Amino acid sequence: MSFFVKAVVQALKEIPELNAEIREGHIVYHRYYDIGIAVGGGEGLVVPVVRDADRLSFAEIEQKIADFAERARTKKLRPEELMGGTFTITNGGIYGSLNSTPLLNPPQVGILACTPSRSAPWSGTARWS
Repeated sequence: MSFFVKAVVQALKEIPELNAEIREGHIVYHRYYDIGIAVGGGEGLVVPVVRDADRLSFAEIEQKIADFAERARTKKLRPEELMGGTFTITNGGIYGSLNSTPLLNPPQVGILACTPSRSAPWSGTARWS
C-alpha cells in the first residue's frame, strides 16, 4: 500500500487542487500530505490518517498502516487519528469485490479506490476500440 501512498502524494504535488478543500466559498490549498487509509475494523471500515506521508519512507508507511489495522481490529484507534486527512485511499478488493463505490470524506475532494485485477477467458475475437 505504501507505493500507492507515495504515488498519490506525487500526484497531489502535481495537481494541488486535489489536495485542497472548499471553505466558506474559497479554495484552501494544503501544504501537507495527510493521507487517509481505509482499513477494516471490527465493525466495518475506518479511515485513520498517515500524517506527513511525503516525509515517510515506504517502510515507515507500511508500519503505520499495519499498526492502524491492528488497532482498528482491537478498537484502540483514537478519534484524532481518524480526522484531518487531505485525501483517502481505499481498497475494496480486500473483501473480494471487483467494483466499489468509494465515499468521499468531507472536506476532502478526492479518493483513490484500488480494486483487484483478474484474469478472464478471452476468445480471441474481442476487439478494443
